[in-house]
Amino acid sequence: MTTSIVQYTLSNEANDTISIINYGARLTSWVTHVDSKKRNIILGYSNINDYLNDTFYLGAVAGPYANRLSNAQINIDDKAYALNKNEGVNQLHGGQKALSDLFWQLDYHQKNALSLSITLPDGYNGYPGKTIFNVLYTFTTNSKNQSNLDIKFTITSNKKTIAGPTAHPYFNLNGITNSAQGHTLKLAAAHYTPIDTNAIPTGLIAPVANTTFDYTNTRVLNKTDKLDKLDHNFVTEQVLNLQANKQHAELTSADEKVMLSVLSNYPAIQVYTGQHLKNPFNQFDGICLEPQFCPDSPNNPHFPFSYLTPQVPLQTLISYCLTTM
Repeated sequence: MTTSIVQYTLSNEANDTISIINYGARLTSWVTHVDSKKRNIILGYSNINDYLNDTFYLGAVAGPYANRLSNAQINIDDKAYALNKNEGVNQLHGGQKALSDLFWQLDYHQKNALSLSITLPDGYNGYPGKTIFNVLYTFTTNSKNQSNLDIKFTITSNKKTIAGPTAHPYFNLNGITNSAQGHTLKLAAAHYTPIDTNAIPTGLIAPVANTTFDYTNTRVLNKTDKLDKLDHNFVTEQVLNLQANKQHAELTSADEKVMLSVLSNYPAIQVYTGQHLKNPFNQFDGICLEPQFCPDSPNNPHFPFSYLTPQVPLQTLISYCLTTM
């Protein structure tokens, strides 16, 4: 069992590079080229061992179930399961010492691909079933100015259970040495899930039209005179279809030289503007675009969601497609 951090590097034909560590299967950097100059677009620690004490889920695989579960409880086939609480009475990103804060095992490492796996025992943090999580990072290119990072999750369990991990990188397409203000954001989401004061969904799937959450047309984030404090879930489809990879979001740098398209077969995406970041970072230093199931889906039967069973593994895909202009 590995108990020290190992960093892996992937590269593609566009000469972009990404770095991933085995602790939390975390994405720690993405270096692209803009006007022949290197630009790192993912927030990370300068000292790799600082990830061991990270509280921001920086670049991590968050789960087993990403986002929040109300009262840290789920019911499966009329049986209640009490989960580990780590945000008041609720659970966030799988609880304490979840996927983000454990060492993953190496399956294989190639020039443009990395496969990591981890097994959680039955009952870990309250989740039923011995469950195996595999994440496959694949780094390719469509052209000299477009890099594609595919993050594929395959989850199997010996019991009916819930899962729904996501990737949690903090993007700053302006380059991490610059302010993250001035990005533009467009979402392929006509609905969102309103939340209460504890960020738990109220149960509604509400239209974004005529609300401050309407990003169906491109909008500027974090203007100098106004800071967007988003930590909200946007619904891209209300009827689940895990067979199709769909457009979720489009983020563009302030200088309009870098554009990130986010696609996934998940039905929703959490947008978080980094307002809770603290030392050694600053508030709003990065923007998280996290495709996932809606928060608290197992406790809201009308939300688009799928259980994991021994007969049917869960396979989800997140694609970050970067274009430099």
